[in-house]
Amino acid sequence: MTTSPAPAVNRVLGYAGLIPFLLPALLVLSGSEHGPAITALAGSYALAIICFICGSWWGMAQASGARATLWLSNAYLLVALLLYLFAPLWWSLSAAFLLMGAWLCEQNDELFPTYPQDYRRMRTILTLIAAVSMGLLQLSA
Repeated sequence: MTTSPAPAVNRVLGYAGLIPFLLPALLVLSGSEHGPAITALAGSYALAIICFICGSWWGMAQASGARATLWLSNAYLLVALLLYLFAPLWWSLSAAFLLMGAWLCEQNDELFPTYPQDYRRMRTILTLIAAVSMGLLQLSA
């Protein structure tokens, strides 16, 4: 029997995961001299989060047998990787859209399981904050 982590653990890990999005945006907006390095770190973290999301889709597809979700997880990751590698000047904006797009994909009940309401709300908030932070990094570049 598998159990999910307690809601408190989910919240702590979820909101702590915003620190690498928020701190760079705040530092760049405050005029930090380390703007390019900070932006690069945030961009790498965004790619890691997108990889994490796509990996979870892969696991869900294996558990449910949803072939479309399996293909989507691979295609989404490849698009993210290609943008990261070949459009670095636009990566922050691309990451913002990819994070929002992943959230939007997960709203499709045919491809993904229905999540508990508390998780859905938290996931929405986390996605919005991460996407806005990446958008701000793009604007300040």
